[in-house]
Amino acid sequence: MKKLHVAAALVFSAVLMMGCGKEAKDVKEEIPDAADMSGDAIVINEIPWATEEMNMENATAQTKGSEGQEANQPETGQEEEAGQPEEVTVNPEELQEPQIGEAAMTEKIPETRDENKLQIVFLGDSILDGYRNETGIAYLTGEYCNADVYNLAMGGTTAALTTYENASYEEWDSRSLQGVVHAICGEVGPGIMDGHRAGEVFASCDFSKTDYFVIEYGMNDFLSGIPLNDEDDFYDEYTYVGALRIAIQRLRTSFPDAAIVLCSPNYAQFWGKDGSYLGDGNMVSNGGGKLVEYYRVCGNVSADMHTLFLNAYEGIGLDTYSASEYLEDGIHLAEKGRRKYAEKLSQVILEYESTKNN
Repeated sequence: MKKLHVAAALVFSAVLMMGCGKEAKDVKEEIPDAADMSGDAIVINEIPWATEEMNMENATAQTKGSEGQEANQPETGQEEEAGQPEEVTVNPEELQEPQIGEAAMTEKIPETRDENKLQIVFLGDSILDGYRNETGIAYLTGEYCNADVYNLAMGGTTAALTTYENASYEEWDSRSLQGVVHAICGEVGPGIMDGHRAGEVFASCDFSKTDYFVIEYGMNDFLSGIPLNDEDDFYDEYTYVGALRIAIQRLRTSFPDAAIVLCSPNYAQFWGKDGSYLGDGNMVSNGGGKLVEYYRVCGNVSADMHTLFLNAYEGIGLDTYSASEYLEDGIHLAEKGRRKYAEKLSQVILEYESTKNN
């Protein structure tokens, strides 16, 4: 991009230190493990970096040992190390998404395209939709990156289709990630966003000018019991992995000059309908996987499809110890968490911008 963005990247990186393609093949293929990934939680050069903990967990979770043990068990056949959280399986009906309180909406839709600014389009759920003001992730990212922001997030949505939704374009009515992407690419009508702020934003955006698509989904897929993947079809619309892959492929085909940032779901803690503590993302299972596993496969999709990646699960300083500061209800980010998320996401974008100008 322009030299302005390079300078911004350097300035922004300094602030953080002080505290703060080619179309995918339309074939069925295995998702690679992350054993060859290294580094921290931020990505540049479209090669995801992961922590060593993530590498080890991914390699274990996706490997079946020679003695035939199930996935998620160590290759040695030994039991998990002492101190590992015990898995708690919970009916998805018990996993409710807390309602976000009403917040004034001050996030503005850009009236004209500023050629001196980046254009960032956000696709996501209530993590991005819940706060459309000066403390929201999309707004803050726009400020940090000197960008025009188009926020198409809709609360309560999943990446995948749910079992009662039809995958046919002619009968399409899903507001999922796939629905929004299909609308952007002209495959379905934008009416699926009627009644939501995303519909107004969509109507004003020239997607051909987009520099970055930011994709943030996974929390509602977990809460809804959406399967992680289909081992026989990694483009299955009804699985989390399949939905991410379809969205990335469609966007990349229609907008080859735009970069894609894939954001994993953030760490969370869960309470039942009676207010009892169920556990956190490392231990609570929806019957098909734990939230930490949705984060892992998100990282693997990013690695496989060569997107930028934000590790929001363990890369923004959010964990069991900081949850009371970073989360407001166990799932949604408090202002401190939103600011840290926006800082890390902006660092991903600005560092990548700096490499494009070298």
